[in-house]
Formats: sequence, structure tokens, C-alpha cells
Amino acid sequence: MRQVSEEIVPHSLDRELARRAGDGEEAARRELAWRLLPRVRTTVHYLAAGDRDADDLVQQALVEVLRVVGTFRGDASLEYWADRVVVRTALRRIKQRRWRETIVQLDSEEPGAADAVQERSYERRELRRRLAIHLEKLSMDRRTAVVLHWVHGYTISEIADLTGAKVNTIRGRLRDAKRQLRKQLLKDPVLREWAESIHDKNE
Repeated sequence: MRQVSEEIVPHSLDRELARRAGDGEEAARRELAWRLLPRVRTTVHYLAAGDRDADDLVQQALVEVLRVVGTFRGDASLEYWADRVVVRTALRRIKQRRWRETIVQLDSEEPGAADAVQERSYERRELRRRLAIHLEKLSMDRRTAVVLHWVHGYTISEIADLTGAKVNTIRGRLRDAKRQLRKQLLKDPVLREWAESIHDKNE
């Protein structure tokens, strides 16, 4: 449970920043864009399944966040509010365009990490690539639940709020996705050991 005392000040500051950005202040809009871009990119690239136009979707999602940022009231964190906008925008665009799902391209490395230990970085990229192949086999609804739960750490109730689905629906999607992924990964010689440890504390 999040402590209210820890969030009053940050949310108050974010609310003021959002107000300024919503009023069209360029400096505030730039600050928000740079702050949210890595998170928006990660979320969209998971959901868009490596589509060649995923970067365009990132821009569209970020533009939508900036367009409606004036509605942010500080009831939750700015990131949580933005995730709701991004997820719903991305899913709507993907459904409209009926994108064919391919391999999910992930870019979650910290700047400079690839230069630290080249061999280790390659191994991490290879693991992500192989995991992405399995993720793309999930339905969009299940993949969305998995991304929000395992990547961003959201609870089932928070995912329901973000996606507009019922709590029991999200619970079912996560349960089915976990079962499907584990079955697939156990057949993968590289990911088998990791698959054996898959668990969901919310089940």
C-alpha cells in the first residue's frame, strides 16, 4: 500500500508541472516529454511486438499524453496516469491498424550498459530476444497484462484500472499467460531454468 505522506509533495509538484504543460508552457512540456519518453518507449515496444512503425506509435502515444496532460489531478503518480493514456492509446492504434505481430524489440538497457561488459550485454540481448519470440505468441490482451504486471510491477487491480477491464478478467489473463509462457519456455533450452521459477505472487 502506497504511503500518502510519501506522495503528497511529488504529486503536488507533478500537478503543477502538468498544469503548466497543459497551459502550453514549452519548458514544462519538454521536461515531461524527456521524463516520460523512456517509459512510453518501453511500454509501446512491448505491446507493438516489434512492428517497424513502433517508433511512430511511441510518438503518437507521447503526443496524446501531452495533449491531455492538463487533466492530470495528482490522485495517483504522474507515471501511473501516463501509463493509462499510453496503454489505451497504443491498444486503440494497434487494433485500428491490425498490425501483424512479429518479434518484440526491447530496449531496456541503461545508457552505456552495453559498453560495460560486451559479452554479458550480448547474452542479455539474446535472452530478451528469445523471450520476445515467446511473448509474441500471446494474445494482445494477455501480453498487455504481462507487460504491465511483470515489466512495470502493477497489481491486478491497477492493471484493471489501466486497461478498463474487470479485476477477474485481468487475473484470468495473467493466469493463462503464465501457463502458456511456462509451457513454451520449458521447451526452450536457454530459458528452461528461468521458466521453472516463474510464479505469480498475486495468484
